[in-house]
Amino acid sequence: SIASNNNVSVSVPEAVAAQEEEKADKFSSDKKENDIDWMYRPAHLQRFVEELNRLDPSRKGKVRIARANRRAMQLLESTEPWTSADKVVLGAVLIQMLLDTARVSIGNNNFTPGNLEEMHSGNNKYGQPAFTYEQKWKGINKLVGHVVMNEDFYQMVVNDKFSSLDNSTTRHKPMVIPPKEWVSPTEGGYSVLKTEFMRTHGCEVQRNALREADLSTIMDGLNVLGKVPWKINKEIMSLALTCWNDGITLGDIPSREDFYLPPHPVRPDGNSSDYKEGEGEFRRYREALIKYRRINQKNLDLRSRRGSALLKLNQSEQFKDFQKIYFPYNIDFRGRAYPVPPHLSNIGSDLCRGMLTFAESKPLGPKGLYWLKVHLANLAGNDKITFDQRADFTEKNMENVRACAEDPLENRWWMGLDDPFQGLAACHEIVKAIDSGNPEEYECSLPVHMDGSCNGLQHYAALGRDRVGGKAVNLCNYDTPQDVYSGVMEEVIKRVADEAERIIDIDATRDDLTKKEKEALTDHRAAVLTNGLIDRGVVKRTVMTSVYGVTYIGAKKQIQEKIEEKLEAKGYDIDEMDTEIYSACGYLARITMDVMGDLFSGARQTMNWLATCARLISSQGQPVAWISPIGVPAVQPYRQRQPYTVV
Repeated sequence: SIASNNNVSVSVPEAVAAQEEEKADKFSSDKKENDIDWMYRPAHLQRFVEELNRLDPSRKGKVRIARANRRAMQLLESTEPWTSADKVVLGAVLIQMLLDTARVSIGNNNFTPGNLEEMHSGNNKYGQPAFTYEQKWKGINKLVGHVVMNEDFYQMVVNDKFSSLDNSTTRHKPMVIPPKEWVSPTEGGYSVLKTEFMRTHGCEVQRNALREADLSTIMDGLNVLGKVPWKINKEIMSLALTCWNDGITLGDIPSREDFYLPPHPVRPDGNSSDYKEGEGEFRRYREALIKYRRINQKNLDLRSRRGSALLKLNQSEQFKDFQKIYFPYNIDFRGRAYPVPPHLSNIGSDLCRGMLTFAESKPLGPKGLYWLKVHLANLAGNDKITFDQRADFTEKNMENVRACAEDPLENRWWMGLDDPFQGLAACHEIVKAIDSGNPEEYECSLPVHMDGSCNGLQHYAALGRDRVGGKAVNLCNYDTPQDVYSGVMEEVIKRVADEAERIIDIDATRDDLTKKEKEALTDHRAAVLTNGLIDRGVVKRTVMTSVYGVTYIGAKKQIQEKIEEKLEAKGYDIDEMDTEIYSACGYLARITMDVMGDLFSGARQTMNWLATCARLISSQGQPVAWISPIGVPAVQPYRQRQPYTVV
C-alpha cells in the first residue's frame, strides 16, 4: 500500500510529520529488509523529496533514499496486482512532486551540471516551474485537468533535440544485441528491461489465459522476427536532419513555426439592452472562440509531431554507427506482432522506414531490379495499375530518379511522392544497382514492402464467401488490381452530384419549415459545397475503418479533415465556414456509410451476426474471447467505463 486511507498529501505540518515518521520507522524496523509489505506515509514522501532536492544529503538521508529506492524496486517486481485506485493515488502524488520540484533556468539553453546545481540551489526555488497544472473545459459541463509544459522549457528541449532528456523520454529502444527469446509470458525481449509478451492493458482475465495457453508457435514467430538485424540508412538520416535544421516541411518533418494565434476572445457580459444586438455579440464571440480553439489545436498537433520527429531522428543518430540493431517484438490482445520500441521501428512512419535497411544484403537476382521499380511506383501512389505498368512508370522517370539520387535538395521530384523518404531510398538503390554493371549480382538491403487491399474487408469477404466483396479487395484473380476505395468514391461522387443538381422548390426564408424540408435544404447545401471535392482520400479512412466499427461521428471527423484541407487549398477561410463544413461532412459521412452498406452487404451481414453474438455473450457477464488457430487466447478488453472518485 502506497497511501494511507487513499489520501496522500506531500506537505504536512511538522508536528504531524514527526509523529508519522516515528510510527513508520517503528513499523519498518519490525519488518525484514526483503519484505515488501511496507507503507509510505505522507511524512516519508516529504522527507524523501527534501533529501533528493539537496545537493549533498546527510548520511541518514542517503540511507533513507537508498532504502526507499530498494523497497520501491521490490514492490515493482512483485507479482501482487495493483488496483486502479492505488495507481491513481500514486500517480497523483508523483505528479504533485513533479509540479512542486521541477524548475527550469530561463535564459540559458544548455543543460549542464553547473546549471543543474544552480537550479537546485536555494531549496529548489531557482527559475520558473517547468510544469504547471491547469483546468480546461471540455464541452459544456466537463472540466479536465492538464499538466502544461513551460514554453521556454519546451523551446530548450526542441533546440536540444531531446538529447539531454533522452534517458528519461524513452526506455524501450532498438537493441544492439539480439533480443532474449520468448520462453514465457514474462520472460523474453529485452535483456534487462521487463517487457510484456502481450499488451494486456491490465486485463487480468487475459493474463490468466496466457498462463494456461500453449504459446510455443507464436513465441517461435516473435523470436524469428526479433533476430532479423537492421541498420540505419545514413544517407536518408542525414537528409532528414538537413530538412529539420533547414526548416523544410516534408512528410514526417513538420513545420517549426506555429500558426499565428489571435488573442483569446472575451465573452460578452450579456448586458446589452437590445436582444438582437446581444445575440449578434454572442454569435461573433462563439465564432471567434471556435477559430481560436481550432488554431490552438493545430499548434498543439504541430508540437506533438515535432516531438515525434525529433525522437525518431535522435534515436537514428544514436544507432547510426552500429552494424546491426534489433527490434524485440510482442503482440497485442488479438495476436498481432509489433516491435516494442515506440518511436524508431521498421513498421513505423515513412521517415522510420526510410531510415532503416536490413543489415544483411543479398544479390538482387533476376527479378530484383524489377521489384525495386515496382516498389518506387507504389511509393509514388501508382499502386492501382499492373506490376508491369508500375515498372514502366519508374523507367519513364529514370532521369528524375537519377537526379534525385545525385542531389536530392536540388532535384526535388522525390518530395512529391506519397512516401518521400522511402522513395528517395529506393532511388538511391535503383541507381546503384544499374551503375554496378550487373544488377543481378548487386547486393541490396532495401526492404520492399507489400500491402494488402483493405485487410478487414478481405477477412469479411473470405468468411462470408462473398464473391462481390472478394473481387473488390483482390481476393479474386484479375490482371489489374481492384481498388475498393475508388469504387466507393465513384458511387459517393455520383450521389452527391445528383443531389447538388437537384432543384429544391422550398423557400428557405419561411418560418414554418417542416423537419423534412429543413433536412432537404441542409443536404442540398452540403452537396453543393462538397461537389467536386470528393476523391479517393476523402473516403479511404472511413472505408478502411468501417469494418472495425467506426461510428457516424468518427466517420464525420475523418472526412472533415480532408474536406477542410481541400477548401483551404482553394482559398476558403474554413474558420468562417465552420458550421457549413460540419453539416456538409455529416452529410458525406452518411452517404459514404450508406454506399458501404450497399456495396458490401455480405460484410455487413457478417458484422451484424458477430455483434449479435457479442451482445449475447456480454449479457451473461462474460467477455468476448476466442483462441486463434496458432493458440493465442484473445480476450476483448472493451468495457463500459464509469467514473468514481479516488482522491
